[in-house]
Amino acid sequence: MNRMETKVTLLENFATETRDRLVRMETRMDIFFDTYATKADLHKELHAMTWRLLGGASALVGIVYWVVRQSA
Repeated sequence: MNRMETKVTLLENFATETRDRLVRMETRMDIFFDTYATKADLHKELHAMTWRLLGGASALVGIVYWVVRQSA
């Protein structure tokens, strides 16, 4: 095998390895973007959490009011 054929073989192997690495990277990125939270998702969850906290605080105030009224 002459020197030129050796270089071509090395370049072909390098291209194959590079393509395989890119496929693995694309697969990882697809998984990442499938589980990625958007700004809208975060806003929706923050809104829901705020209402849950307000509901819990209201229930606590109601319970305290009931206890005070019963003990008086």
